[in-house]
Amino acid sequence: MPRVDSPFRFVVSDLLRRAGERRVEHLTTPVGWSLELSRLVPEDPLEVEVTMEGASGGVFAAGTASALVEHTCHRCTTPWREQIEVPFGEMISGADDADYPLEGEVADLEAPIRDTVLLALPLVPTCRPDCRGLCGRCGADLNTGACPGHDEESSSPFAGLRELLEP
Repeated sequence: MPRVDSPFRFVVSDLLRRAGERRVEHLTTPVGWSLELSRLVPEDPLEVEVTMEGASGGVFAAGTASALVEHTCHRCTTPWREQIEVPFGEMISGADDADYPLEGEVADLEAPIRDTVLLALPLVPTCRPDCRGLCGRCGADLNTGACPGHDEESSSPFAGLRELLEP
């Protein structure tokens, strides 16, 4: 069926008339979705395969969305990219209290797909579990070695306690 003014919007009148009727759609589109430290790479389009099925009062849409995501480590600010594939399944309904309502005979899948993809991204991405981050004094990457010159210095009021712990 034809799309209506957005790659995420589909006319579903045929599915609304016959419960159990199915249709598979594919879409490829660039998106600018992001969180603070993770974003979908706009040059690499979002790929979606969705099966829509007529159901009582609406359309059930289920499928997978895949995209290239660029993260920035919250500890050391190292960027990296990874491919993600996220399954989704949502009811697009004509009910007044629907989370994702039908717009007449048009199902807009952007919101449910966006919500599912963004919820799959980490809120605080870390490049690796043992990432040591950046030095709080000079900003050096502690993953590449110790900071020269101020390893032994400490302005902490607890610095004197270190002598009690060392033999």
